[in-house]
Order: sequence, then C-alpha cells, then structure tokens
Amino acid sequence: MTKGEGEEDDGPVVDPCEGGAEPDNYWKKKAALRGSTVSVGGKLSTDIELLFTGRRRSSEDPDAALQESLRTRLRVVESNSQDVIQLFKDLSARLVSIRAEKDSFVLTFKTVEEIWKFSTYLALGYVSRCLENFLCDQSFWLAPELLSDLQINVSVDEERLATLYLGLLLQEGPFFAKALFTRVDYNKDDEEQLSFQKNDLLMVRDTGQDSMWEGTMLSTGNHGLVPVHAMQPLPYPFYQWFLRNNPVNVGCSPAEKEPLQHAIVTGSCVAVVDYSPVGPDELQLSQGDIVEIQGLLVRGLDVFIATHSSTGHTGFVHKVHVKPLDTIPLDRRLVFLTAEERASLAQVNACSSEPSDNGLLERLFSSDISSVYRLDRLDETDFLYIRKRPKHDHKIPASTRHSVMSERSERASPYHFSPRTSVSMPSPRLSFYQSHNPLLPEGERLSFPVDDTFKEMDEFQEDPPLFFEENSWEGEDSEFSDPTLTLLNHEHFQEDFLPLYDLQCSFLWVTFSGKTEDELLAHLESVRESAKRMGLDWARRRACFLLGRLCARRLKLSQARVYYEEALGVRVDSFSDTPLVVALYTNLTAVYLKQRMTDKLPQTLEKASSLLLCLPCHTFTSTDEVELLQLLLRRSVVMGDKHLEARVCYLVSSLFLLRRKTDDALPFVERLQFLSLTLSATEGCPMVPLDLNWLLSWLYHCKYMPYLALASLSLDSRQDHSLNEGFKKIELFIRNSVRLNPCWNEGTSLLPAQIVIYLQQALILAEQGEDMQTQRALCQGLATVYLQYGTLEKAVLCAQQAVETGGHINEEERFEASVLLGWLLVLTGQAETAQSVLQPLLTSLQGTDSPTQRGVIHNLLALCLRRQGRIAEAGWHLHSASVISRESGNQRNQALALANLGCLALDVGAPLVAERFLVRSLHLFLELWESPIDEEHVQTYLWLGRSYKDRRRSQDSRACYEMGLLIALHARNLHSRMVVAKVLGRVYADMLLYGQSIVYYEHCVSVARELKDKRLEGEYLEILSTLYLTLNTERSSRKSLDYTKQSLRISIDLGKREEESETWLQVGRIYYLIQEDELADMYLQAAVKTALKMNDYHFALSIYEEAGDVYFKGARNRMASVPFYRDGSLPFARSIKDVHSEFRLLSKLTGLLMNQGEQEEALQYATLAVQISDKTGVHVNERTAYHRLATVYYNLEQYELAENYYLKSLSFCPPALQDPLEARYYTKLYCRLANVTLHRLKDPFDAVGYFHLALAAALEDRANPQALYVVYMKLAEIHGNHLPDAGLCRDYRDRAQSLKRVLAGEEGAAAVEENVKDADKDSAADRESLLITNCCFTCEDHLLVNAGIIQRDIEDGPRLDPFGPGTETTASQSYSDSILTESFDTAKEQISDCSSSTDTLQTHQNQADDKGFDTDYHTHSQIPDRLRSASQDTECDDQDEQKTP
Repeated sequence: MTKGEGEEDDGPVVDPCEGGAEPDNYWKKKAALRGSTVSVGGKLSTDIELLFTGRRRSSEDPDAALQESLRTRLRVVESNSQDVIQLFKDLSARLVSIRAEKDSFVLTFKTVEEIWKFSTYLALGYVSRCLENFLCDQSFWLAPELLSDLQINVSVDEERLATLYLGLLLQEGPFFAKALFTRVDYNKDDEEQLSFQKNDLLMVRDTGQDSMWEGTMLSTGNHGLVPVHAMQPLPYPFYQWFLRNNPVNVGCSPAEKEPLQHAIVTGSCVAVVDYSPVGPDELQLSQGDIVEIQGLLVRGLDVFIATHSSTGHTGFVHKVHVKPLDTIPLDRRLVFLTAEERASLAQVNACSSEPSDNGLLERLFSSDISSVYRLDRLDETDFLYIRKRPKHDHKIPASTRHSVMSERSERASPYHFSPRTSVSMPSPRLSFYQSHNPLLPEGERLSFPVDDTFKEMDEFQEDPPLFFEENSWEGEDSEFSDPTLTLLNHEHFQEDFLPLYDLQCSFLWVTFSGKTEDELLAHLESVRESAKRMGLDWARRRACFLLGRLCARRLKLSQARVYYEEALGVRVDSFSDTPLVVALYTNLTAVYLKQRMTDKLPQTLEKASSLLLCLPCHTFTSTDEVELLQLLLRRSVVMGDKHLEARVCYLVSSLFLLRRKTDDALPFVERLQFLSLTLSATEGCPMVPLDLNWLLSWLYHCKYMPYLALASLSLDSRQDHSLNEGFKKIELFIRNSVRLNPCWNEGTSLLPAQIVIYLQQALILAEQGEDMQTQRALCQGLATVYLQYGTLEKAVLCAQQAVETGGHINEEERFEASVLLGWLLVLTGQAETAQSVLQPLLTSLQGTDSPTQRGVIHNLLALCLRRQGRIAEAGWHLHSASVISRESGNQRNQALALANLGCLALDVGAPLVAERFLVRSLHLFLELWESPIDEEHVQTYLWLGRSYKDRRRSQDSRACYEMGLLIALHARNLHSRMVVAKVLGRVYADMLLYGQSIVYYEHCVSVARELKDKRLEGEYLEILSTLYLTLNTERSSRKSLDYTKQSLRISIDLGKREEESETWLQVGRIYYLIQEDELADMYLQAAVKTALKMNDYHFALSIYEEAGDVYFKGARNRMASVPFYRDGSLPFARSIKDVHSEFRLLSKLTGLLMNQGEQEEALQYATLAVQISDKTGVHVNERTAYHRLATVYYNLEQYELAENYYLKSLSFCPPALQDPLEARYYTKLYCRLANVTLHRLKDPFDAVGYFHLALAAALEDRANPQALYVVYMKLAEIHGNHLPDAGLCRDYRDRAQSLKRVLAGEEGAAAVEENVKDADKDSAADRESLLITNCCFTCEDHLLVNAGIIQRDIEDGPRLDPFGPGTETTASQSYSDSILTESFDTAKEQISDCSSSTDTLQTHQNQADDKGFDTDYHTHSQIPDRLRSASQDTECDDQDEQKTP
C-alpha cells in the first residue's frame, strides 16, 4: 500500500550527526521547491485521485472477482453519496466525485492539516480498512478463509500529494523550514540579510521574490531575508502542525557527532577524562572510572544518569566525559521503549473496568429457544426464520440493565496512575491516596492498568486513616515533636511520599487533610524554618519542594522558582529519593521555560531531559512538563532523530491521557504508531512494531469518528489480550456500528456481520482460559449470527460445539444448546438428524417439572416429522405441545402450536381444518398484542389467507393479507411489511386489478429503499413498470418508463450487464409504444452496446434480435428492424454456427422485405433460408423455407418456379391428416396451384388435378364449408369452359347451389349432412388421389407442421386469388351458362376471397375468422396445443403473432 506521508520509503534512517544524507522521500524531494511552479499567488488545483485494488494475499495479481464486487458496491453508493462523503470526512478529505469504472475517488484538500491527517491515516492502513468495511459485502465477513486472504490496497500519486502539501503551505502563510547549510556568503553590513547555521529552525514567509524568503529564527527571534535554495520546509505535515500550535522561541542545537552506534542503549561506560562536578548531583570522575547506566542512554541528550561502580554514588554524567564500554541496544522488538513501557501500552484499558462478558452476550444474543415454540415454514414464500435481533418481553436483570449501545455518560472510573520504579528503590505498592482523585469525569474516559502509566486502579471501598491527626502540630514542643518533620526527614524514599510528588497534588487532601492551602503554606514555611535551623536537610528539601508546588499551583512562579532552587541547593544524596529529584528538576525547568529565563535554563534543561527520557516509566509531577517535552520534540525535529521523537511522543501522549485530554493526546498517539511502523520498516532485522490500534480505536470512539474507530479496531493484531478485553472489543465494535446504523440499536435490523470476527477472537481467548461457560455462550452467539444471515451450515457447526462445551458444564447448559442444534438441523432440511438430537431430550424430560421445555421439544419434533411425511405423528406432537402450553397458561406458545397445526393442515390439503386452527391461533395472538410476536402474528394471517384462497373465498383471503400488513406497519417491521405487500400485489395482479397491485408494489419499493437493498428495489421497479404498461394509457406508459429507468440505474449500479442490457431494451420498447422513435432507437442502440461489452455472442445475438423485433412486430417503421437483423444478429448467428437462429432471422428478413415490396432482395434471403433449413434438421423449417421461396417467385410472376417450390414444400408434409387445420392449408395451397396452372401456365388438365386434391382437402375441413363451395364452383367452371363436360359441370354446379342454400340458411342441418355424405361417396377417388399424392411427397411420419403458421407464410406481398386469377380473368373466361356465372359471382361476393385479409364471412357467431392464405398473421386459439408446440421450432413463432388485421 502506498503510504501517505512517505516515511516508509525513506530507506534506512541515517542521523545527520553521523554525516549521513537526509532520507530521500517525496516530501523532502519537493521541500526545496527548486523548479516548482507553485507560488502563493498562483491557483493550485487540489484534486487528487485515490485508487483502490482488491487483491489476494496468496497472489500478487489483482482479484478480478473481488474488484468487480467492490466496483458494484461503489456504483450502488454512488447514487446516494452521503455515506461516502461522511466516510472521507472522517478521513479528513473532501470527496469531489466517485469514478466507479476507474476504481477511484477524486478527493481534494483545503488545508495542510487535512493533508496531514489523511496521509497519516493512509500510512497507518486506516484508509484501506475503512474501504474494506464500507465496500465489502456481508458475506465477506462471514467467511473467515476468504477474509484472511482478501485485502484492499489503496494508492495515491505521492508526488502529486507532496506538491499539494507544499502549495498549501505557501498559500496558508508562514511555515517552518530548516536550514540546509550554514550561511557564509552574505553581506554582514546588510541588515536585511539573516545569518543562520545548518539545521537552524526558521519560520519563513513567501514575499513574492523568486530567490528570497522572509525568515525568523526560532532560537533568537531575529528577522531577515534568507535564500530560497537554503531552506527546506519541514518534511512532514505533523511538524508544521506541532510548531504552529506550540510556538516556543527557545532554540536547541544538534549535538556533535557521537560515538554511539545505536540511538538508545543500556550497559556501562568508561570515563575518558578527569571531571570535578560543577553542578548539583553530578558524579566526580577520574579517567578510567566505570559507570553503570541507570535506565537508558539516549543519543540525542548530552547527559545521562549513571552509578559509579567504585563508590556506588548515582548522579548525572556528561556524555563528552565518557565513551561506551559495554553498551547493549534495546531489544529490536522495543526500539524506543523499555519492556515495562511497552507492556503498559499493550495493556491499555480504555473501557469500563467492570467485566461485561456474559452480560454482554445476554444483551446481544439472549435466546428463548428452550422456552418459546418455533413457527413452521410451509414454503419459500413464508418468512425467513430470524430477520432481526430478537426482542424480549421480559425485563432485563438489573445487573445487565445498562445497554452496551448507550453512550456511557454517567459515573466513570477516575484515572489512577501509580508512580514508576526509581533507580534506587523497589517498585512501591499502591497507596491509599490514589482513591481520592479531585478530577471529575467528563463523559467517556480512559482507564489504565496497575503499575503502568496507562493503568486504571480500583477504588478503595473505605477511606484510609489520615497520617496526621488534626492539630497534631500545635503545642509548646511542636517543633521537636512535629510529625511533619519526622515524615519529611526520611533519608530514603518512603511509600508515604507518593502523595507529595504526584500530578494531582494529593497531599492536599491526603497527607494534610482538613487544612486550607493558606494554613498549609504557613505550616510548611514553619517546617522549612525549623528544618533549616535544626539541619534536617531532607525535611528542608521536601518542605521547599512542597512550598514551590503550592506557589506554582497559585501561579506565583517566581516564588515557586525560589523554593525549587533552594530545595535543589540542599546538599543531600539526591538519588536516594529519585521521585523527588525528578520532580524538582522537571518542575524547576518548567518554571524557567514559562518565565523564559534563558540564562538559567541550560543549568537544568539537560538534566531534566535526562530524568524524563532516560528513566523508564516516568511519573509525571506537573502539567507544565509538557512544555519541556515540546522543547525536546523540537530538538528531535531539528536533529531528525526518529527514536528521540518517538520517545518524546510516548511521554507527551502519556501526560495528555493522564490529564484526560484525549483530543490533545490523539495526534501524538497517531504519530507514535506511525513512527513505530516507520522504524520497524527501516530496522535491519525483522521486528514487530508497536501496536497502538487498541488505544487509537477508543480515542477515535471518544472523538465520535466511527469509521476510524472500526478501522483501527480491526487492525489490532495483538495476541496478548485478556478475555475481558475481548468482550470490550465486541462492545466497542457494537457502539460504533450503532453510530453508523442506528437501526442496530433499535433492534429493527440484523447485527452487523463483522461481529463474527470479534466473537471468534473472544472464543479463542475463552478456549485458552478453559472458560466453558463463556465458550458455550460465544458458540451460541456465533450460531445466532450465522442463522440471521442464512449461513446455516456454519450455524450448525457452532451449535454442535456449544452442545459439546455445554456437556462439560451441566445438563441444563447442554439442553439449551441441543435444542438450538435441533432447530438448526430442521432449517437445513436434516429432519432425521434433528429427530435423533431432539428425541433423547424429550425422553430425559419425562417426569420432570419442566413442561414448557417438553412442549418446545414436542413442537420441534412435529416440524421434523412433517418434513419426513409422517403427518399423523407430527399432529400428535403438536397436539401435545398445545395441551402443555394451555395447561401452563403460556398463550404465546399455545398460539404458535395452533398455527403450526394450521400449517400442517394446509400442507395435507385440508384448508377448512387449517382455518379452524388458524382462527383460534389469531384470537390468542390478539390478546398478546404488546408482545414481540409481530412476525408470527403476520405469518398466521398469511396462512389463513391461503386457506381462504384454496376455498375460493378471495375477499376473505384479501382481508387476511391486509390485516397482516396492518400488524406489520404497527410493529414497524420492515421485513414483514415487504412480505405481505408482495403477497397482496400478486393477489390483485392475478385478479387483473392492476391499480391496487401497483399500490402494494410501490410500498415494497419504499421498504426496499429503507433496507438499502438495491437488488430488491430493482426487482419491484421492474414489476411496477410491467403493471403500469398493462394499463395501456399514455400516462401509465410514461409512468412505466420512469420506473424502468430507475430499474436501469440500479442495474448499472449493481454491475449486472445482462439485466442492464435488457432494461435498456425495455426502455426502447416503451418509447416505441409512445411513438418517440428517435429515443427508442437511442435506447435500443445502448442495449446493443451493453450486450457487446459482455463478450457473450449468444447474448448479443438475442439482444440484437429483440431490438429488431421492437420494429418488426410494430405497426410503424418496420424496416428499421432490418439493420438489427442483417448487421447484428445474422453475423453473430453465423459466427457461433447457430443454424436455428440464422434460419429464423433469414425468415424474418424475407417476410419483412416481401411485405415492403422488395421482392428481389427478399429472394436472396429466401434462397439462403432454403439452404440453411436443411442444416437445422427440422422438416417443418424446410417446408416453411420452400413455401416462402415459392411465394417470392409467385410475387415475381415466375410461376413455374413457384409451382416447383410449392410442390417441394408439400413433399415435407406428413402422409396423413392429423388436424382439420392441415386440411384447410391443403385446400388453399392446391387452389393456388390450380389457379397458377389454369390461368398462368394454361394447363387445365393439371388444374383439374389440383382442384380435385383441393376438393378432397376441403371435404376433410368440415368447419369451413365456404372453401368447399368455392372448389365446387371452380370445378364447374373448368368442366363448363376449359374441359367441357356437361354432366360433371351440372353435377358440381348443383352441389354448389345446394351448399349455397345451406350457407344462406334455406335448408337445415340434415341437408348439409346429406350433401356431405353424397360428396364423400362421389369423391372417394379424389381423397384417395390426395393421400397418394401426399404419400409420394412424405419424408417423415411424425407431425411437424403447424397449419396456421404455414398459412401465414405462403404468400407475402401482392395477393392473388388462390381460387381464381382475379376479377379480370373471370370476366374474360365466362361460361356460356349465365346461371353458373351468376352463381360463381354470387359465391365470390358471399364468401371471403382466401387471399384477402379483411373480408370474411361468418356463418356462426363463435367461429374464428378465416385468415388470409399468405398473410403474416394467425390466431393461436385456432391451433391445437400439440401443433403449437411443434411450431416453436420454426421462425414463425418469433414473428408478429399478436397482430390482427
């Protein structure tokens, strides 16, 4: 991951004092601003791009699947970016835009502080972890193996970030820089020029000159001009912030080059010179003397503390007087802290000290599995079993009444700290004074472990006895018997001295209780005088120190300084009481700093610094010590000493935390963690960095920054947590999760899935401690979370572990875990296994006084048996459960048992019995209105509604569903509302009441938005679009368009390309329907482009074809479909060798071009269709192709070819008629062939044969006597005009006239039957001829023809009368017999011409219209199902089936 501040890329840290170069990083590369175009007057673009990448730790390559899921999630939140804005606000950045397709965010910064904070979070890994928490799906956290392998890496352009930093520095005004070299080439007489030494700190300002800046020396306050190229802005934003907020004008020069190889060491040194002390508490040295380092020797300080190996005296030693003899660096795992200090940081306890393990689990996962029956589930439409955290109708015990979700604003444990071990005294035990802390709690506070700077102490229950009795120093001999003198004059450190030195001045109310400060001042002054007169040096020193503290407390700094100096001037072995000497030097130096006494400051500064930094586990005695630490931090900045800086940051953060200034402590704790990571990365050997994430998570929590609190908590990698801390991590996670989603606190939403991680960590800690009770509770909690999210397999494993653990405790614990396991096995469908778990439990409960538990087992066994089909046994168990609950007075369980009986009755198809049970159950539920039974109540109403529906009582059914919705609304249960509203929407849609259905589906959409479930929202929007489109009005169509566009946006956000393409297509369809063809074409093109991006040729083919179908099936602009078919679908079909699709498309193109009069182009596609039809292996396709080709030739007036291909199409017909519609097809086809041969080819002999075949077919189609009449008339015409035969002509004419009278209503049905029978007798030969002809052409014995489809494909284009050549032909070939001619003309007037698609003769009101022989339309209702199914293999199903003339 790219680190924000760049320190990780510095390479090995080489200190300037050793002559090494400065670390090479982006901040420093840009520091000198050489060649930079950034200026204070220029306009600086502050935008920067943050890229994120999903990776697997086991692979170096990015994970495409993870990346796409992250991108999808980002699209979802992009539409509602408030959450993202808040996320980056926590990260101290301003969101400009989201670029989901580029996997990036565009951010901007307005201040240097924003860049500093963001770069720190980036370096600490918080940015990537925040994105993980924000973008990863819940399933990510439920899969530990996936969680451990996947990670999100983030990166920014470091050079760009450094440029922004420097540009903002110039814009904000003065900033701090360090001199790169000593200035020697300047005019000393020029007062405007400022001289400086290398590494001097200056505050500089851009004056607008290219080469000069205005500078101010921090050490002297001198002003002047300095060369730009000589100044290096302090490389890290933290330094700018620190110096700007702590403007101390006291300089410090870096030490000379030292022989120390390591920054911090222990061990011994040897004197290289003779030295006599010139200051207090210094050791006298002779060359060759060996001194043992006390505490640490820090390279950045001139003085350290040591013990003379010969004399045993302890004092200050100047490093210039010694050289290392046997020095040992700190452990590589420590770097800049001692083991004790590292342990104190590791044991920070920022939460309440009260244990909350089982109480916490009880609040989160309190279960009623062993006392409340479970409701059955009839099918997938019923409720999921647990959708939210369980509600409880019982009162929480007083011990657990305080919720973990509430912010603790009441009494907090005060801060207590124990002093640190001195170099000469053993670690003191806790003293009674620590229970009297005057600082009042302020909201949530930190508390820390015992014997550490960061440790909390328990309060004593009883007030300790005071050391002094009231007025004990009054009296004549008080000077000699004053207990204060006795106490203060001890030569060595005493435990009772602790209140004298602590930060809170505890001696005021502990040691000298009952006196005011004025009285105490007078008394201590008297003690001081007495001690001075009596030569009691230690009493005098301590009295002066206490007087100084009281004066400093009253801000009388000069008086305090005098007392401190007097105390320091008393000659004693100072290090016999190390806490006192530390307090003296640090307090006196702090006074010098406050009074800016630069002449006296050097006398104590180095010694006070060594006491602060060199002695481990420093005990703070004054709040003013922070000024001394700030000065030391300034020194570390000048020297570039990261170890010194880290140690100072540790002490500063400790002091602020001790004073409860968490906001002030946070930047230093962040810097300390950052330096730990930096030093860990640059050390020569592997090491584990200091992990302060546990402390930082609480600091962020106190500052109300939930994203950062959760990020730092998840990065906590320490392995030494206690079980109590494990539960506190869970508590901290819950409290910050509630801040991000208040629904978790209200119990209306599932617990966040990430809680699984912390539960598993706590479980590991419990297993290490062999805490069986806690292990069982944690296992059941994990099972509950997995159950809530539907991960039933893992829930079963956790429940099995809970059963095993509970067995080691007692039977009661095992029972509850076993019941949970049985319930989970029921949910997973393992009914037999569940029965094997539950049956022994029922046996063990026989004869016990636990009827409710027996009822629970009976109920669960019934659910198992129902799933095994053992209905009678299931009913018996449910009856037993009902009886037990009734006898025990448990109405809820009784209602549940009755509801389950109703479910059982519904399952076996007994709705009336189910109604009785369900109604009784509902009566009981109504009495429990205030109890948390809303989902159970609603589910019972749904079952009752289903029972009414099965009995066709639709009104009662709807009433039940609507009651269920009212209950769900009253309970504010989002899931229940969605389930019931969806059921109601379906019910009204089935009743064709689309308006009511729309109302309920719109409610589903609103609930889905409340749940932030984009997938469900998109589904319901699609349903609403369809419903509005069904209303078929312009307004409803526009409403449908709006919902479809909303669904489109969601599909795009979710990254579902297939759904996105189909939705683009649907929008195009709607625009076509409302006659906005330009917009329709635009959206159809967008659908095609989206499909092409998927690289799925089959899907692209289907989208191209459906886009073309929008025009092809429409009434306008049908030729617009040609490009989609010809240029899109057809090439794809050929490329993937999909011959069926290719044939279908060729058929559509042929029909379309025929209708538009483009016969020549249609001929090309018809020929290709014939060629490809053979490859499809479907004879009906070949038959259709040849028929269509013949029709094209017919329209082109190439009649011989038309006849040839018509006969070719007939060769694919089955040998026997299988449906009357086939006979109708044959009638029309043979009539067309007869007309062609008679009038175009002038062959009456062949025409007679075709008419005879048509006659045979017409006799089979008894539902269409009009066709039979026409055939009779045509035969009469031929035998009267072309092939004269008076007998046959008369015979056919008589039959036609007889049939005409029947059609005209002149004769009854009997005449029709007689006529038909005579016709059957006389034309048996004709039928035989038809069968023989068909047999000659038959290739298959199975039916593949759809007569209705063939009818519409015979001819497209200019129609010609299939039974005659047309009006003009009939006139030119009139028969001599005027009666016959008149009869034929009358027939043509009364009977629809088969080539016409508009004129029909309906002899019966219910008879279907006879469609045109060559039209593109047919009525599905006229085609039997078996024929319709066969037709689905042809292109005809995809043509415009729904249009009517």
